[in-house]
Amino acid sequence: MSRVLYAILLVVGIGLMIMPLSVPVFKSTAEYSVLNTDWNGVSSFGKLLYSKGEIVPVLTTYDSAGIGEKKGTLIIVGPNLDFTDEEIAELGEFLENGNAIILADDFGTGNQILGGLGLEQRFGRGELITPIYSKNHHYPITAEIMDENLGKNVEKIVMYNPSIILNPQNALVYTPNSSIFKNSYGAFAVVDKVEYGSGEIILISDPDIFTNSLFRENEEFIKNLLDYVSGPFFIDEAHHRDFNPYSSGTITIRRAVNKELIFYYILFVAGIAFVIETGIWLKVLEKILGLLFRFFKEEKESLEEIIKSLENEGFNKELLLKIISEIESGSKLGGRYGR
Repeated sequence: MSRVLYAILLVVGIGLMIMPLSVPVFKSTAEYSVLNTDWNGVSSFGKLLYSKGEIVPVLTTYDSAGIGEKKGTLIIVGPNLDFTDEEIAELGEFLENGNAIILADDFGTGNQILGGLGLEQRFGRGELITPIYSKNHHYPITAEIMDENLGKNVEKIVMYNPSIILNPQNALVYTPNSSIFKNSYGAFAVVDKVEYGSGEIILISDPDIFTNSLFRENEEFIKNLLDYVSGPFFIDEAHHRDFNPYSSGTITIRRAVNKELIFYYILFVAGIAFVIETGIWLKVLEKILGLLFRFFKEEKESLEEIIKSLENEGFNKELLLKIISEIESGSKLGGRYGR
C-alpha cells in the first residue's frame, strides 16, 4: 500500500511540473484596442507595455475609475468617443499629481481633452503630404527627431494618414521639410511635449504608429518614448466605440522540463519513504517527547529548589504552595476557578 502511495506522489508531482497549462484569451475587434490582435489593433504595443511594468486597461469613465488618484502613465490611442467634463477634470487632477499622459490621435476626439484642459495645442484636420513615404503617399516617413534619446537606434518613423500638432510647445518630432498641410509649406510637428501642472502630456498626431501593422517598423521609437514616462501604465479602452471584448477560447503553454527540479522532487519523495519505512520518524518523535518530558521535569525540580530556598529564609512552605496553586488555577485573578 505504501509503495502505491509513493508512486502516486511521484506521478502527480512530476505531472504538475510538465503538464501543459491552458490560459483563457480575450480579444476585441475595436480599432486601436490592446485586445485586438489584427492589423489595426495595438496588442503588440500592449506586450511591450507589459514587459516594462504593470498594465491596467481602463474600461469605464475616468471619474468612475478614479484616474485622478492614480500614479503612473495614462495612454490614450485613437479615441472616438466623447469625453465628459468630469473625465477631463480627472485628467487635470492626474496631471497635477505629477503623472503623464500619452495622447495619440489624428481626427478623433483628442481635441476635447486639449480644449477642456485649457491648452492651445490642437490636432490639425487636413491631409498631410510629405516628399518621403513608404508604400505610397498615405504612409509618410520622417527621421526629424529633435531629442537625442528619443532618436536612439531609430532610422525612421512610419506613419499612416497622420495629422499635425498645431501650436506645439516643445516639438520632439517634425515632418520632413517641404511637407504640405492645407495651404502651408515646411516642417510640421507630429510629436509634442506639453507641461501641465507637475505633469506632462505627450501628443502624437498619428495613433497608427502603435498598430500591429506598423509596430515593427516603429518599435525602437516607441521603446524610447516609453522611457520618458513611468508605470504602471493605464491604457484607455473606454473611448473606443466598437470595444467588444470576447473570449476566443484558450491557448496552451507547454512547460519546459526542468530535469534538476524533477531530480530533487524524486529525492524528496525517496527521503519521505526512507523515513517512514525505516521507522526513523518514530525515533525522532520519541526524541522530541523525551526532550519535552525532560524540560518539564527540570522546570518542576527548579520550582522545588526555589520553594526550599525560600523555606530556609523563614517562609511558610504550605503558604507558598497555596499561592502557587492559586496562581495556576486563577482563583485570585478572576479565572473560572475563582468565580
